[in-house]
Amino acid sequence: MATKSGLNALLIACGLTLLIAYVPMASIALYPIRLFVTFVHESCHALTAILTGGRVSEIVIHPDASGFTLTTGGFEPAIAAAGYLGATVFGAWLLALGRTPGRARIALLVSALISGLATALFVHPWVNLFGFLWGVVITVGLVVGRNCLKGASAELLAMFLGLQCAINALLDLRTLVELSVYRGEPTDAAMMAGLTGVPATFWALTWGALALVIVFVGIRPYWQASRN
Repeated sequence: MATKSGLNALLIACGLTLLIAYVPMASIALYPIRLFVTFVHESCHALTAILTGGRVSEIVIHPDASGFTLTTGGFEPAIAAAGYLGATVFGAWLLALGRTPGRARIALLVSALISGLATALFVHPWVNLFGFLWGVVITVGLVVGRNCLKGASAELLAMFLGLQCAINALLDLRTLVELSVYRGEPTDAAMMAGLTGVPATFWALTWGALALVIVFVGIRPYWQASRN
């Protein structure tokens, strides 16, 4: 059940998102969060590879917030699907933690661990200095936020971070559908198509539908709380 403070934090986070979207140049402030979402996406690929018996060679993060993860072995269909869906699940999980006071700092700590471990273990500075430096900056920022913010402020940061993860994952899936339908470029969906023989468009649309369901489940308690 969502608390009143959690509902207020979600509403404020939504308001900030809309404000940033319509204020010129304000979107620059979201760049670190956009990169964090990429870290989450790639970390989900890496974690799935490890859990299914594979190995991770490296993670690369580009300035345009795209990235890729090099893996060997493991269950490749699950690895291919883990990026977009994993980022969406993580965003919904952050929203879920924001429902009750005090748990937001746990969410911020887990977020810092994700970016920190991914950076330390798999982002090699001699190959991807940009990704390594931004991984350090994002991790330090999350640790500072976790240690300095209390109560409602921590909830708002965790809620805003979760909202951005969910929104960016959905926008990335929309782009994935466009790339799969119109351009045929190499993507996670194209990789899945190569593994299964099922067209990339099917996987892009399926992942998009699942992501919408995940986000709905994440925000449903707030919808119920607003009605009550």
